[in-house]
Amino acid sequence: MNTQMVDREHERATLLDKLDRTVRDGTSSVVVLRGEAGVGKTRLLTEFAESAADRHSDAGLLAGYGQAMLNSLASDSFQAVRECLRSLAARADRADRAGSRDLLYRIADSFRLHAPDWIESVPVVGNVLAAGIRTGQTVIESGKTSVNMDSQLDQLIQFVDDLTDRGPLLLILDDLHWADTATIDVLVTMALRVEGPLMLVLAYRSDHMRTGENAETHPLKRAVFRLRRYRADCEQLDLKRLSKRDTELLVRQAAGRAMGTSVSARAVGQIVELSAGNPLFAESLVRLGDQAVAAHSHTPAQITAVLDERLSFLTASDQRLLETAALIGYSFEVDYLSRLARLDIDDVYERLDALMQEHNLVLPAAPRGDLDRYTIHHPLLAEVLRERGAANGPRWRRLHQKLLDILEDEPPWDDELQVRAVAVALAAGRQAKTYDFAITACRRQFALGAVSKAEELARIAVASAGTLEAYGLLADCLAVEADHVGAASACAAGLEWARTNSVDPEREAMVRFSWARNLRMTDSWEECGRLLDELESTHTEPCEMLAGVLMLRAEIALCGPVQDTGRCIELCDIVAEMSGNPELQSRAYGHRGIAHLAAYDHDLSETWLMRAIEVAREKNHPYAEYEAVHWLSKKAIAVLELDRAWQLIDELAYNSNVSGVASENPWHLRDFSRVLGLQGRHAEGAQEFARYFDSSADHALDQAATTLACQLHELEDLHGWDAGQAMFSELVAACDRDVIDPARKKVFAGHLRTLSDRQPGWDPVLFAVEKLNVTASEAEAVHAIFRFAVPDLARLRSFTGGR
Repeated sequence: MNTQMVDREHERATLLDKLDRTVRDGTSSVVVLRGEAGVGKTRLLTEFAESAADRHSDAGLLAGYGQAMLNSLASDSFQAVRECLRSLAARADRADRAGSRDLLYRIADSFRLHAPDWIESVPVVGNVLAAGIRTGQTVIESGKTSVNMDSQLDQLIQFVDDLTDRGPLLLILDDLHWADTATIDVLVTMALRVEGPLMLVLAYRSDHMRTGENAETHPLKRAVFRLRRYRADCEQLDLKRLSKRDTELLVRQAAGRAMGTSVSARAVGQIVELSAGNPLFAESLVRLGDQAVAAHSHTPAQITAVLDERLSFLTASDQRLLETAALIGYSFEVDYLSRLARLDIDDVYERLDALMQEHNLVLPAAPRGDLDRYTIHHPLLAEVLRERGAANGPRWRRLHQKLLDILEDEPPWDDELQVRAVAVALAAGRQAKTYDFAITACRRQFALGAVSKAEELARIAVASAGTLEAYGLLADCLAVEADHVGAASACAAGLEWARTNSVDPEREAMVRFSWARNLRMTDSWEECGRLLDELESTHTEPCEMLAGVLMLRAEIALCGPVQDTGRCIELCDIVAEMSGNPELQSRAYGHRGIAHLAAYDHDLSETWLMRAIEVAREKNHPYAEYEAVHWLSKKAIAVLELDRAWQLIDELAYNSNVSGVASENPWHLRDFSRVLGLQGRHAEGAQEFARYFDSSADHALDQAATTLACQLHELEDLHGWDAGQAMFSELVAACDRDVIDPARKKVFAGHLRTLSDRQPGWDPVLFAVEKLNVTASEAEAVHAIFRFAVPDLARLRSFTGGR
């Protein structure tokens, strides 16, 4: 039995107050809860979830709790969200059993109408809807690939919107330090888009975010930044360690419940000191009794050692059983455990009951379909168990082989089992199966927008069998993440493999085109042109491939080493006529508009840029719309229509918030800064740039540094040296005030120190190369983007009255 909560009155009261207001006012709210490992986040949140529905049962509140697992290959990208949905349905099912089925049918109806792709994740709902529902997954598998279906993210948002139209909703997501980018994006988008009575609680381990390389790359860092910026009402709670008084109360409570454990009064005092206010550490030490005070330090880093020692008091057979359970997962199926351990299932239930009642090492969990599940007491304990089990390599591999056989006997896999099977096959040493499973799971995760998980799976497929398909999928993932050098290398490796192996010609052409596009993004013009020549020689009739090739030639005509605006316009017209792809059509119209502006034809530029936006909106293509509105905003900046530019950039910010587009590299923050600086609002402009630098992806930092140099130079050129100095002073202040990440702050401060040495008459591109250590090609590319492909902005502004 769990000990009662101690000294969490403030946090509990804050959560309940937020929930009360959400239910009363019918508006959404967001709480971010953070604390170190073992400090009691999970206990606080699970008890809050259990009590919330009772507190607001008259209002029909639905409450769900989901916990992210260790961010390993064995969990799919939306695992925490699926767990939350399962919890939501299971709690509604329990509440309805005594009376009507209103709550459960309310959930089932929303799934049926708005989120068919998520039904298979929630067995309770699937049973209610029965066989009449064909999910998006089964439609795709039937071969009808042209089916028009919302993305899984949009389905989930619509589902939550519909639920909140019918009543209040509480969703709690725990341990998000283990979640990947796709899961974080779903939750942040939900927080920014849903306006009904939704309370969203997001919890993570703060010490995990502050250490190692993870602190620089974890998607949560950027997510918290976005929430703080765009939701002023977002409440952030820090769960502190317990006071000595409350730690002693917790220790005495735990000692009273620890069966067969002797804890002397002297040991209680020493455990209070050793645990240093960490509840998990305190409870684990209590379980060890008087032996707990032998040789442990005061730091929470010793929790692992304490857990390891705690396991040593179990019998050898119970230790092996728990290690096998951890192999299956943090939450594990009892049936799988019985078969892997070669034990009668009733015996397994009895041993699990003893491990729960006598040792508090496992807890019952929501079932997965017809399969009962338990959860290991704490994620840290699961980590210790996996490490212990993996130490015996042959046994560990054999168990994975048996688990793979069990999974292959399952009914058709959902997304979660697809990804889990890859991890199991890899650990089992089944290379061919690893490749097949990884390819299938990669395609699915990429289609869902889970790019980081898809990249991980693609790399496994490449390592298992370096085929053209595997390399092509890896290139697609890297290109989406803007790693164009890596994507081009992956394409080259795949095509090298294809030279000595039989491949589908169209697949080879797609990889060749991907290679060309990524080479264009790295300014490798000659090699890109050679690949386009090869593709045109094999695609002579009008088709989407030829349209893509011609669009890429149009971009090169506009942005390549020799600008030819006439050729760009000609090719854009051909592409718009040939292609039915809304992204290609919008891009063709947009580049025609840019080409007219580069030729100093202001009016025609406006016409075609507006047409690009119209096409994107007509076809409901969020990325194409964001890109097209961005082009028009850049054109407004180019001719110094600053008020209009501000309105368009504000629209970009809204589009990014509701769709997630450009969340990794928010162009609108960069352009907000430029417009504010040109308007003389230097403090605000500096603040926006500091936030842009802080939120940019790691690969975009050189671009950000060069952009800063270009912005300062433009400001000095238009408004004088003093204006540039005023902006620079505000940037120094904003670096200290508005950059959140310590490592990013250090980089930004270094760039500012270097820029302080600039002299009148300086060249921003040359300065970026020689002083900021940016490559010449990168600096030139950023400068071209800054100029919006117009050779001479001063000349353009003289034509349009902008200067």
